[in-house]
Amino acid sequence: MALRTHLTAAGRGVRSVLARRLFVDRRALVALRVALGALLLADLLLRARSLAFFYTDAGALPRSVLFTRYPITATLSVHAWFGEPWWITLLFVAAGIAALALAFGYRTKVAAVCSLVLLVSLHARNPIVLNGGDSLLRRTLLWSLFLPLGSGLVLDDRTQSRHPAAVALLIQPVVLYVVNAVIKLRGDAWPSGRAVRMVFSIDSLTVFLGERLAAYPGLLAGLGTAWVILLCCSPLLVLTTGRRRTAVVAAFAAAHTGMAVTLGVGLFPLVSLAALVPYLPPAVWESIERRWNRTVRTTGSVLTAGAGWAVGTTRAVETERTIGRTLTDRTIRSGRRLIRRLSTGVRADIVELGSALSPLCRVVPGWTGAEDGRRGARPLGSVDRAWIAAAVRHTGRGVATVLLLVVVLWNAAALGYVDTPEMDTIEVSPQETRWDMFAPSPPTEDVWYVAVGTLESGEEVDVIHGGDPSLQRSDRRWSTYPSARWRKYLEVVRWNGDDTLHEQFASALCGRWNTAHRTHVETLTVHVLSQPTRLSRTEPVREVRVRTHTC
Repeated sequence: MALRTHLTAAGRGVRSVLARRLFVDRRALVALRVALGALLLADLLLRARSLAFFYTDAGALPRSVLFTRYPITATLSVHAWFGEPWWITLLFVAAGIAALALAFGYRTKVAAVCSLVLLVSLHARNPIVLNGGDSLLRRTLLWSLFLPLGSGLVLDDRTQSRHPAAVALLIQPVVLYVVNAVIKLRGDAWPSGRAVRMVFSIDSLTVFLGERLAAYPGLLAGLGTAWVILLCCSPLLVLTTGRRRTAVVAAFAAAHTGMAVTLGVGLFPLVSLAALVPYLPPAVWESIERRWNRTVRTTGSVLTAGAGWAVGTTRAVETERTIGRTLTDRTIRSGRRLIRRLSTGVRADIVELGSALSPLCRVVPGWTGAEDGRRGARPLGSVDRAWIAAAVRHTGRGVATVLLLVVVLWNAAALGYVDTPEMDTIEVSPQETRWDMFAPSPPTEDVWYVAVGTLESGEEVDVIHGGDPSLQRSDRRWSTYPSARWRKYLEVVRWNGDDTLHEQFASALCGRWNTAHRTHVETLTVHVLSQPTRLSRTEPVREVRVRTHTC
């Protein structure tokens, strides 16, 4: 008996500890929704710069190659139904509208579902250009489907969500950080402090303040050690509460902000910042709520005043509002009366039909005729909305729980702690999807591409950047690649060794130039150059590969 009492007390203590840590403030969910909508829109705008190059049949990965290399993944893409740029543009516009609706909280669930479907479709259209930020954004948006994201922009719901999907929002970033820490510690570059120095010596990665930080190797070594320690301490994001948790969140936020202003890794730092929002405790949201709502209401007042100025006078605006409210109230009351009359008539017809078909209705469990008054019987045609809503909630909790377990096991398999069956039909392995940013070691050489095109007139041009071609590194270090997507794509193409991808890349460069210029390129010579990582001295530049292509 005493043992049972102690176990019961211990169980209560564990539940109390978990209850204080595994929840998300619903105001954080509203802020997360706004951040996700803004990130989706920014992602679309950045991708649109290379829309034809990456997502059409005239680009680097036409549908014929896509279905050959990724036959299963390609079936998930609506974008793969079309090969013309204008169709892909329409899908981008549709995704942008859904992202705006999600950010402003209009038809939130519909907007979230549409955004996720179009995001998965876009990722499946060209898996070569994806990075860790894309995976984190996709998963965070998936968890948000199960949660009450609210509507509008005002933070007014102070309750807490303990849904399994809310728990997943807290567990997922910690899993990613721990996996990254384990992979980093398996190598020598990060424990020795050389890793960050190696990263900042790569010209194609450093942007903004990164170029200046590259001149301070001692500081970079310290930052590298601090980042590894912070990754190892990432479980504190869940284990701590109150001010301690706020401090841990602030440390990770500072680290990701530093990445954003020093490294050209796309939207990954901003997505990581958004993923930290659910960790903020209620005390922080008490402070944020007042300022946030004041800003939203002030903006709304300014917009309303602007609309009133356009109409004429404030009195006219107030009159219009009064009339609008009156008409709206009358319309709602009339609509409700009409619905009640229609529902009464329809219900009577259904009951009459049920009486006529009562012998058949008795065969179906839970459905009887109107005259059947047995206990537990329900009139034919009645819908227990509460029961359906409860069933949907329970199903959602179950699905979210299963997905969370899958994520944990998948990341454990990425580290080699869980064995996965070897199946040739699986196109993506856990090792390929894990977040191993610069782990276990950063790149040991800086690589860039120079595409020299010969025009019809015999003139030579730089097909990638424009202007006169030169095999020397540009003074603008951050302009080595047109974007982070280009760098990711060319890394895969370079290491893959697939001649088909090489030919498609050259062909897409020809098409890209010929579409935008009157004078077409006849032949194209692609030079791949590399320079070893520079830590203490200037390293020589060597040419890795040269390929000539006829346009």
